[in-house]
Amino acid sequence: MNVLHVMPYIPSPTSGALVRDYNIIKQLSKKGIKSHLICNICSNKYMNDINLLEDQLNIKIHPLKTPYFSALYKMKIVIFDRMYPEVHRFNTIDNRNFISSLLSNNDFNIIHAQHSVEAEPTIQAALNSNFNGCKILTLHNVDHLNFIRQTDHQKNPLMKMARKRVSLRFKEHELDMIQKFDHLFVVSDIDKSVFMANGIPEDKIDIIPNGVDCSSFNISKFHGEDKLIHPNILFMGKLSYQPNIIGIKNYLKYIHPLIKNKISNIKLYIIGKECPDWLIKYSRTDDSVEVIGFVEDVKPYIFGSDVCIAPLTSGSGTRLKILEYMAMSKPVVSTTIGAEGLEVENNKNILIADIWNEFADRIIEVLNDKELATTIGNNSRKLVEDKYDWNKIAEKQANIYRKLINKY
Repeated sequence: MNVLHVMPYIPSPTSGALVRDYNIIKQLSKKGIKSHLICNICSNKYMNDINLLEDQLNIKIHPLKTPYFSALYKMKIVIFDRMYPEVHRFNTIDNRNFISSLLSNNDFNIIHAQHSVEAEPTIQAALNSNFNGCKILTLHNVDHLNFIRQTDHQKNPLMKMARKRVSLRFKEHELDMIQKFDHLFVVSDIDKSVFMANGIPEDKIDIIPNGVDCSSFNISKFHGEDKLIHPNILFMGKLSYQPNIIGIKNYLKYIHPLIKNKISNIKLYIIGKECPDWLIKYSRTDDSVEVIGFVEDVKPYIFGSDVCIAPLTSGSGTRLKILEYMAMSKPVVSTTIGAEGLEVENNKNILIADIWNEFADRIIEVLNDKELATTIGNNSRKLVEDKYDWNKIAEKQANIYRKLINKY
């Protein structure tokens, strides 16, 4: 079986959606599925990673430079086209022709696009090259819902107006693109329900959840040194991603002061790339907050954490970081949206709170009750072993691939 994947980045074992594609493709290769990747990149600095990744994943990578859009040009797209600018940025003649050329010159059974921004160039390229194999789209979020939720939190009136302008058309675009693919992969039952409510047939959708490498994220196998101060709280996430920005702002404003009042020596550690200046400045004014920034390996920090948090009020899809916390047997306190799409059970394998003072109370409770922390952590480890290990997830995807090849 030969699969051509189209994605707006190069997969990586260290960050977000890139981790998902890295692990699934790695496992697919082990199962005998041959993968080629078209990776749209914004900078040549990523070129050095390609040879190493090809060896690690046993694949062939075809990089393509993505054009830069200035803020002014993005605003023109919003005003005149009422469209999310990234859709236009990836739907270029170069991208379409590049995909078409690979389809025409290779014998692929499946073309598999990742994210809504790669949907239109993939479909157009398949038409241009008369590709008669199966066309699959994976949506890591309900992108239009994610967009709407972020709009609700936008404080800048001009940005709020611009986002509202785009929201309806972006939703129409996303649903139209799904209709043009043969099959859709989503990450959770909630996402599946949203698309079904918008007219996508149930038999066209399969759930391929996010996961974690349970053999690597395993506290019983970790022998590193704990370098963190205790008691502590850990937050991880890309710090330029709007839902994470909103989440950490809310935590610092509404939750952390309540915890400091009860536990004076508490320490909050923040891990993530692209940290904004305001957060670095904030940490310099509050000794209880430390911004670690980007790290190659998050496992030592999860290992040293006492409780991990996901105070998110926007976003969509499912949070890989929660699965990583759970795989390391750590208690997690999250909002409902933070844990959305995961088959978790409040007070059994996670602690859920949506009111800020209750969120603070749950953190304080688990910090003061070691037995509760251990029970929640052990139950969460069992959950990810049963349902969210990458090997099991890739096996499910491979089986669906085989069925779809026979169908199309």
